[in-house]
Order: sequence, then C-alpha cells, then structure tokens
Amino acid sequence: MQTISVEFEVELSLAEAWEHLQDLSQPDMYVQGLTAVEFTTEHRQGVGASRRVTQGKSFRLDETVTEWQEGKGFSLRLHRGEKTSIPLLSSHFFDYGLRENGGRVFLYNQMRYQVGLGPLGALLDKLLLRKLMRSQLRDVTLAQKIYYETGQKVTADILKSAKAALGH
Repeated sequence: MQTISVEFEVELSLAEAWEHLQDLSQPDMYVQGLTAVEFTTEHRQGVGASRRVTQGKSFRLDETVTEWQEGKGFSLRLHRGEKTSIPLLSSHFFDYGLRENGGRVFLYNQMRYQVGLGPLGALLDKLLLRKLMRSQLRDVTLAQKIYYETGQKVTADILKSAKAALGH
C-alpha cells in the first residue's frame, strides 16, 4: 500500500476543527470540481456512513467511512459501487485527521492506495500517479484549511493565491 501525507496548521481549536471535519456534507466547499454531495446511507457519521460525490457533470465517486476516531479523524474508502475508484487501483483510501502539538492544531490527511497491473502499475505510479496524488492531496488539504478558517467556499482563484503565497 502506498501512502502520501500532507499537513497544514489550522488556526482553530481542536474542537472547532473537529466540528468541521466530522461534517461529511462539506467537501464541495473545499474540493475543487465537486458539484454535488449526496448521502447514500441514513446515518451521516461513523463507520458505514457513505456519500456520493459528483465531479463535473457526470463523474461520480462513492466514499464510505471505514474507520472513525471521535475527535481525531476518519478513513474513507473511495470506490464506484463494488469497484475501486479508478481501474488502475486495487484499493484507495482517503484519511482525514487532526493532530495537536504544543497547543497548535494540524490537518493531517493521507491518501493510501494500492496499484494494480504488476510492474506496469508500479512504473505508472513512480512516473505519474504518485505526483498527481500528492498534488491533489496538498490542494484538498490547503483548501480545507482555508474553508475551516474562513467559512467561505474555496474557489480555484482562492486556492491559486494561497498556493502562490506558500511558494507552490
């Protein structure tokens, strides 16, 4: 399993950050390109809660909570029905988390995935996939930070400005 992680400090208390994080209805406020979020289960938190996100007009992705640590974070399995999120991957997870260190609070997100296709998949991961995943994870986590701190939907321009300010 490949793991990529990104961390950004957020100017909120741990309790305030958790209030945002545990609300699974919010990803369209900070994930670029998401146009809809709908729950596919009655419960909206905890293990088994599931949502379907739509990117653009027609790409749909299911996200199901597989682990839940109250006040700390959760893991989502990314899939399309019984299949994985994209054909190249045999498994794909997004871990949303919070860490506190010296009174400072950090968003700590990870993407975990397993590439199929044997040596060809490993090569594609090394040359392309890992870089794309790292960039996407960084953008999502930075936009998440901005949304949590401001309460405003993060547009492409806002994200671009924030990345420029960080030298990205």
